[in-house]
Amino acid sequence: MVKKLVFAPIFLIVFAILISQLTPFLKSYDFVFSLSLDSLTQIITVVGLISLSGFLFVLLSTFASDWKISIPVGAAAALLPFAFINPALAIVFTVGICISTLLTFLSLNAALKSYLTFSPKAILGPAIRQLSGLLIISFCIIYFFSASKMVVEKGFQIPDSLIDSALKMTPMNLPAEEGAPSLQLPAINQEQLDFLKQNPDLLRQSGLDPKILDTLNQPKSTKSSTNPAQDLIKKTVKDQIQNIIKPYQNFIPAGLALLLFLTLQSLTSVINLLVYPLLWLTFYILEKTGFIRFEVEQRPVKKLVV
Repeated sequence: MVKKLVFAPIFLIVFAILISQLTPFLKSYDFVFSLSLDSLTQIITVVGLISLSGFLFVLLSTFASDWKISIPVGAAAALLPFAFINPALAIVFTVGICISTLLTFLSLNAALKSYLTFSPKAILGPAIRQLSGLLIISFCIIYFFSASKMVVEKGFQIPDSLIDSALKMTPMNLPAEEGAPSLQLPAINQEQLDFLKQNPDLLRQSGLDPKILDTLNQPKSTKSSTNPAQDLIKKTVKDQIQNIIKPYQNFIPAGLALLLFLTLQSLTSVINLLVYPLLWLTFYILEKTGFIRFEVEQRPVKKLVV
């Protein structure tokens, strides 16, 4: 019984860490568009925990070989979201985790009963990939509901980091070095500003947002950008993109969830390549320590002779 349950607490601890790492993703959608190293590290950490959780649950189910052990442990893991996320989302996530662990156990149990020669790579590998994919789908479903709530309450705003990255990759002839000829913006006095504020349609016809007028007469701060032309371009590009995506705002949560699924699934496929040598190493250590042993059987074979 100790051998059957030895991986249960390890699986629950790793799964609890996974849920805690997933929680920040439900509070913002900026990480989906972020190109920073910190965001990439966070996503890779989550992907690694997903694969490790699938690896440990499959080992537990393999050694237990009993639904009375695997199913309760899976149900205990399914209750962990209530300790980290909103109860409404936790209910959906709990159902997804229960379904994922149940389907994985059933498919793994069928494979364990029908194999001829035990091979961890051929028998356990597909079950690990299956559970990892199902967990990603379950999380993307609750992320869709979370993103829908954020878009309804706060609207959707293109992250500034994405605009900055796009502008950096776009060649622009804007002076940046000291001593270079500076870009001269047209001088606008207060009377012209008042006239444009009273007639915002003139700016809209030129493809500009009237809100730009509020930034023209503001004093420069020490923290502001040293290139006002680039700030103006950034704001104009952002406003134009916002106007383009505004009619499709209802589809944004589904697009974010799909983008998150493709990101996690792609990285998980790469991480799962490390599962096969990990399986070989695990069973090699368990066999050498006497935790498990293998038996070679000879069975009669019936052949047709004419």
